[in-house]
Amino acid sequence: MKPNPEMVILAREFRELTQADLAAKAGITQPRVARIEAGIGADLSVEEMSALAHALGFPVGFFGLVEQRFSYGSSSVFTRSRQLKAGERRKISGLVNVLRIHVKRMLDHVDVQAVRPLPRFGIEDYGSTRACARALRVAWNLPNGPIRNLTKLLEGAGVVVIECDFGGVPMDATCIQFADLPPMIFIDKSVPGDRWRFTLAHELAHLVMHDLPHPSMEDEADDFASEFLVPSDEISPELSRANASKLATYMPLKEYWQVSIAMLIRKALSLGKIDENQRKWLVIQMNKLGIRKVEPLPVPKESTALFPSLIKHFREQLGFTDEELGAALMYSSDRLDELYGDIGREKPKPLLRIVR
Repeated sequence: MKPNPEMVILAREFRELTQADLAAKAGITQPRVARIEAGIGADLSVEEMSALAHALGFPVGFFGLVEQRFSYGSSSVFTRSRQLKAGERRKISGLVNVLRIHVKRMLDHVDVQAVRPLPRFGIEDYGSTRACARALRVAWNLPNGPIRNLTKLLEGAGVVVIECDFGGVPMDATCIQFADLPPMIFIDKSVPGDRWRFTLAHELAHLVMHDLPHPSMEDEADDFASEFLVPSDEISPELSRANASKLATYMPLKEYWQVSIAMLIRKALSLGKIDENQRKWLVIQMNKLGIRKVEPLPVPKESTALFPSLIKHFREQLGFTDEELGAALMYSSDRLDELYGDIGREKPKPLLRIVR
């Protein structure tokens, strides 16, 4: 058998192995691994293919898939913080690509029906990212005030939001969009509730505004997210020049809008309600109170429903065992819990003890 080299590389990156690591685990030489990944050399024997698959923790069939590896999405070029290290990029790329393939295979058995469109907005047509955000609120018929459940809103537009474990990689989320698949947002499970909402709105900006990466795209997505979650014309009357410089002003606003105090302070700065020195003073106050990293009045994290429903469809409606689900996804059945845990798995019923 000659495996698809792309799938060998993908599986190796997903397992965070080097070519030398894989060679040692599979009992072959590193040059042999290099030739396999280059798609050259002799076909693998049944024994070699089995050893390679076992070392990578994927079924043999996975390596015969006619698939490609793609970049891991919106955060793969420009980021707001430091650039990811090569190993971190490979790790996220492996995770995103494996989950993308799983979604694609699941959608062969079930349809995802959107109840609202996901329009496209050109910044050059609307004049600003904030105007694009306001246009989307209008297109989706959103009332004034906070968006009560942003995750549900995005899922209603056919966006598959996947909560996953980035394993400590300093990135909150990324998104991908291909013609033959619904848009997908991958968000780290450690993201707290207020940042979860802002992060989803940030990724939504990429989906509706950006076709090609460019240096200002992350700032544009931040501006879009801020305006989409907290429209300027609605919050501006609440932020006078007198009260916007007081930290206490932002507590009730956080509870109402369900966003972080830090975001509201940036909003006040962008609206000209405070200047840069006042913003710095507010941040200093938050540091002194120990609330900059862990803010008071935590926002409950929203739950995803669409992606878990795909897993549940197989386990509950179709009655798939782990072995059958693994075969459908081309993933080792004994490793399903790595990605999906007990989603859709029937919980054991408690045993009743009769006391006389």
